[in-house]
Amino acid sequence: MATSAKPVVSRKTVQRLSRYRRLLSDLQKTGTTSVYSHELAHLAGVSAAQVRRDFMVIGYSGSPNRGYQLDTCLASIESLLDGTTRQDVALVGLGRLGRSVLGHFAGRRPLLRIAAGFDTNRNLIGTTIEGCPVHAMADLEQVVKQKGIRVAILAVPQDFAQPAAESLVRAGVRSLVDFTAVPLRLPEDVFVRHMDITSALETAAFFARQEGDQPVDDTDTDPYTDNGAESGGDVEMRPIIHSIDSLLAAADVRLDDLARRIGAAVLTPGPADARITRIYAGDRVSDLLNEASSTTLLVTNLANLQMLRVAELMEVPGVCFVDGVTPDKDVVELASRNHTMLLVSPAGVFETCGLIYQLLAGTAAQA
Repeated sequence: MATSAKPVVSRKTVQRLSRYRRLLSDLQKTGTTSVYSHELAHLAGVSAAQVRRDFMVIGYSGSPNRGYQLDTCLASIESLLDGTTRQDVALVGLGRLGRSVLGHFAGRRPLLRIAAGFDTNRNLIGTTIEGCPVHAMADLEQVVKQKGIRVAILAVPQDFAQPAAESLVRAGVRSLVDFTAVPLRLPEDVFVRHMDITSALETAAFFARQEGDQPVDDTDTDPYTDNGAESGGDVEMRPIIHSIDSLLAAADVRLDDLARRIGAAVLTPGPADARITRIYAGDRVSDLLNEASSTTLLVTNLANLQMLRVAELMEVPGVCFVDGVTPDKDVVELASRNHTMLLVSPAGVFETCGLIYQLLAGTAAQA
């Protein structure tokens, strides 16, 4: 039976519940009235135990004989995900991507509506697309405040990402879905869900080249998750990271030598003769606090002061930014003062880890 309790749940649980809702809705359209945990698990690509744990979090339980009733199960998920009042969403950027998002989402969720669009194109301003009025960018803060909007989708060119995000936050937005693939510098209490299509494709291409040697593990216990940077969603890096760590444990790897051999630019020198025994790839501060040490190399796409300060706290000897993004002057100055080696890799997070893996694997084969 379903209960009215709405406990605090993790980001991954919310994402899975959203996936379950879509799958259950599809099943309901076929006339199905109930489903067992193992059946839903197969569709969702998780374990049956994970399905049961997720439903326990929201206070929903099924029957051993009939499984989960689709109607009451969907109502329980919707109660958590949607709440009871309508939430309006702002869409910034009505180019091809923005309009595709708008067209895909229109009418899907009665309590979650894209209620205001913003663009600089004069031909779009003042029009209505899929029921969504389009406003000038100059009116963004005023309209967002008037409508009480706290959720926004960012689909602007990269050069406009940071100022647009700052305007949204000033207007009261507390959660962003970001399609720009730009590391945004925002207050820590602002939730950002990065949707990096390029990174997702790079990840798929990398694992395709492994020819089955690196099975992908999608279990929930994985601490190595690229958030966004996610990263085209939460793509699991556990297999390759564990392989790298195993190779590092059997080798004597100097940080400066590793940087040179993967083609990374060194912006600031690090500790003399610093050795690396672990790689942490991701952007979650909480995970970094648990995983990092004085022999860890941090590989991240967030080239900001926050990540560097956490690295300082954990005495991480080196931080590698990716995609050839040169950090701001204040980030470089802080790294220099802390004697943290600052690297810039021309490749993405996954490709950089792939380069490290290939280097270490090649060295181990020659030994």
